[in-house]
Amino acid sequence: MPMRKHQPRSQQLYLETRMGIITHTGDWFHTTSEHIEQFVPGLLNERSLDHLVKEAVAWLRSADSLALTLVLILLIYIHPFAAAAIAVAFHFFWYRFKSGLVTIYMGKLLKMMNSDGYLLLLSLVIISYIGMQGNYVAGSVGLVFFFLMKLGLLNRLWDKIDEDKADQLSLNDRVFKMILMKYAIYFDLAPSEVQSMEKKIKELAFNRKQGKG
Repeated sequence: MPMRKHQPRSQQLYLETRMGIITHTGDWFHTTSEHIEQFVPGLLNERSLDHLVKEAVAWLRSADSLALTLVLILLIYIHPFAAAAIAVAFHFFWYRFKSGLVTIYMGKLLKMMNSDGYLLLLSLVIISYIGMQGNYVAGSVGLVFFFLMKLGLLNRLWDKIDEDKADQLSLNDRVFKMILMKYAIYFDLAPSEVQSMEKKIKELAFNRKQGKG
């Protein structure tokens, strides 16, 4: 299968290759439009591959934006170190278990919360407010979290912990699989052979890591 480029209005969203889909942000999904049509026949007639990829990316990025929103709000009301601890615990839980929380109704909200405009405005307003209150420790914690989330450093830490779980589906693939299943249920398109889908995803992931693409 030749490489296929998908070009939205301003920038390339993703590439689809025989080894799977890679987004412009570097996220891999070990499936293709052909496999999606095989496992959930008719789904791509209801929701385009562009839509499905954007939805998956929104969920992948959601741990950072939700944790940053949470810590900024908590910094107004509680001790900054307690706010930081709660936000880190929330980030860990959401990042690791978000595939089980996927719903097709939150996609638009998450896309908005993941946007640079939302994150910059929220951070600027709340950190400025905290600074005017003279709480410089809380302001510093807010700034540290802003850069932690923008650089995805907590994500890298959680991924490092999971490196030895090579026999499991990756977080990216679990999220994408769950999105496919949720839309299949929504459009009353029974997903066929879920176990076969997981097997194919694992095969593509293994082949990519072994350089067989």
